[in-house]
Amino acid sequence: MFRELPPFTPSDAALKKLADSMADAPGPEGDNPEIDSGYTYLGQFVDHDITFDPVSSLDRANDPDALNTFRTPRFDLDCLYGRGQADSPYLYDQEDPASLLVGRNTGPEDEKVDLPRNQQGRALIGDPRNDVHFIVSQLHLAFIRFHNAVVDHLRFEVQPSALFEEARRVVTWHYQWVVVHDFLIRLVGPDLLGDVLVTSPRTGRARANLSYFTWRSRPFMPVEFSAAAYRFGHSMVRRDYRINDTLQVLPVLTDIRVANRLQHLGGFRPLPKDWTVQWKHLFSTGGASPQPSRRIDTRLAEPLRRLPPLVDNPRRSLGLLNMMRGRALQLPSGQAVAAAMGTAVDDAELRLDGEAPLWFYLLREAEVLSGGRRLGPTGGRIVAEVLVGLLKGDPSSFLRQQPAWRPELPSAAPGRFTMVDLLRFAGVA
Repeated sequence: MFRELPPFTPSDAALKKLADSMADAPGPEGDNPEIDSGYTYLGQFVDHDITFDPVSSLDRANDPDALNTFRTPRFDLDCLYGRGQADSPYLYDQEDPASLLVGRNTGPEDEKVDLPRNQQGRALIGDPRNDVHFIVSQLHLAFIRFHNAVVDHLRFEVQPSALFEEARRVVTWHYQWVVVHDFLIRLVGPDLLGDVLVTSPRTGRARANLSYFTWRSRPFMPVEFSAAAYRFGHSMVRRDYRINDTLQVLPVLTDIRVANRLQHLGGFRPLPKDWTVQWKHLFSTGGASPQPSRRIDTRLAEPLRRLPPLVDNPRRSLGLLNMMRGRALQLPSGQAVAAAMGTAVDDAELRLDGEAPLWFYLLREAEVLSGGRRLGPTGGRIVAEVLVGLLKGDPSSFLRQQPAWRPELPSAAPGRFTMVDLLRFAGVA
């Protein structure tokens, strides 16, 4: 997005000093009362939907033009549908081909409350990253159930030959609406979103108003977004979660070499009995008060600040890994990007001593200017322009096909559709 800006190349020691400063103070004072913790993982699900590169970009020449994504940079749920019924038949229910396959739990009741898995317990899904922990794997399952509920909703309204494609369109458009009008608006606020996605009060037609995210032939994934701005979600992660009424609070990460396998949320294994996520603990579904996310700031939960050890990765701080990745991709400093966008704030106000990596700068901007409740003007604009821009560049999106479209499925408020509405329609909340 800002190719003309010089790369920022701080030393390893400077990056380590910043990473070491990112300790999160335990306690509710770091909670964000405006964003439920479930949105942290909706953000991860969205990231997996629009980006996937099985070869580390750090192993390549640091040319942003060469960083190809092996997943379409669109909100098309290809992480859910794979390459379609013909090329990914293992994702579909052969007894009802318009529906997606649901797995079974390992308990004696043999309930359908897990992702479909092979004999070794690995999930049969379009993106293996959606099995990395149980919150995101249960969210993926909720989207499977959402698709199947839409199939049932449409079954007697469309021809059988068109049922799957119509269900996929309905699911995808409602998901796109949730991303923009429920998720993104919480991150950037209605004013900034209204500036990037302009809706005519007379016709109801929406159009994208982009100043910095532009492309020649088709949208790409900007490194300022993927390697910096969109990684704000790391600061929103809680150190532990309650996922249902039965289980005690569980750590989001732990060293599985010393922990009992039933003491953490780590995935890539069948869902244990009684581990089904009750979404009232993560979203405001009308049940118990959900756990809030942590504030968007320069603090990381201890399991992320000191990652569990891996033999092949001696750098044990996610903050350090993020900033080293930004340096390897030759990202400019946060101050340089803010100046180019006209959103710069005095370093003294941001409590910064000199130039800062873009990722760290955007977190500090959110921390100081919005109290960590949402992104600041620089980070918010980058995230909003890319997410809205991907809709603009997708010829099958609701923004391109029907810019005045409004959600059609049942919801708490007509013409609106939220993540909670999606979970309720799917029958999981």
